[in-house]
Amino acid sequence: MSKYYENNAKHYATKTFSANMSEQYQRFLPLIKKNAKILDVGSGSGRDACYFQKYGYQVTALEPSKNLCRKIQKVFYGETVCLDIQNYRPTERYDAIWACASLIHLQEKEVLYFFEKIDLYLKKNGIVYISGKNGIPTGFAEDGRYFLEFTEQLIKKILKVNKQIKLEQLWYTEDVSGRKGFRWMNVIFKQF
Repeated sequence: MSKYYENNAKHYATKTFSANMSEQYQRFLPLIKKNAKILDVGSGSGRDACYFQKYGYQVTALEPSKNLCRKIQKVFYGETVCLDIQNYRPTERYDAIWACASLIHLQEKEVLYFFEKIDLYLKKNGIVYISGKNGIPTGFAEDGRYFLEFTEQLIKKILKVNKQIKLEQLWYTEDVSGRKGFRWMNVIFKQF
């Protein structure tokens, strides 16, 4: 695990908290019921957890960086769990999982394992949103973070490892911070 988020928590949280995610919210939230339980995987600045909580959803913010967990707890009043998704075992399952730009730091085999075991986290008919960069090389960046490129091939592999999930939506967006050289792949799955 890269120390990037521990060492840059303040800068990262400040930079990402106000990013406009309205398009993604507008696609995700109509698919889940009011007051649904949402697991925000790799919560980062707590931006999305705060947004969902504001609209009445029951949210758990899951974040492996201790320094980011401290930042989240300053802005978010729900449960914050300072763990990575590989080691998190919830006591009850969620209606939806939101993993915005977080599974991107896992190896492909870890992403596939997460989806293979998705029913540890997700109720029947649950919804999963994931996003990652498309058009980048898979591997380590100069800052020490590992990045997995999100491709349609990866989505096919996810659907192959778990026959209980289906693809609901897949779309691409430009970076909300205006960075160039890649685009974001946004994917919504449903477990049935």
